[in-house]
Amino acid sequence: MLTNITSDTLSQLRSVIDQLTKDEYTSKLPILNHSSVGQHVRHVLEFYICLSEGIKSGMVNYDSRTRNPAIENEPNYATIILEELTSFFCLKNIEEASIVNMIEFNSLSITSQSSVSRELVYLIEHSIHHYAIIAIALRNEFGHVKIPADFGVAYSTSRHKSNVAKEMSHNHY
Repeated sequence: MLTNITSDTLSQLRSVIDQLTKDEYTSKLPILNHSSVGQHVRHVLEFYICLSEGIKSGMVNYDSRTRNPAIENEPNYATIILEELTSFFCLKNIEEASIVNMIEFNSLSITSQSSVSRELVYLIEHSIHHYAIIAIALRNEFGHVKIPADFGVAYSTSRHKSNVAKEMSHNHY
């Protein structure tokens, strides 16, 4: 189930990237504190790459992830990485695996037991957070981009809005 949500989350990003020119994707935008949409995409995808590598090794450490500037500078390359990640995270039984999460606080390293399911939940929420930031930039700078309805909106917020709408329509009858 989480693999399907992961796939949907990554596919939303793909739909946005596909609408941007390379110049738009790489433009340093004041509204993003002079970072680019591509930099946010890179950041998001590198967390998924880090988890995919961690699944293979049994340990994930997001702080020591490899930074790949090609993802932030080449939208076509970013979409290739998106496709690879989507394929990887659609593997059967991947959610069942255990994993050790290493967290670094200054000079202190802490390890904790985790699961791929728990890490996917974290990455989905992390993605949505960055999608919300990207959506602000798109609305302000690139109005031609059709933003998916729930792009950058937490699942709990979508559910709440839906419940409020149902309640409002029920109260009007």
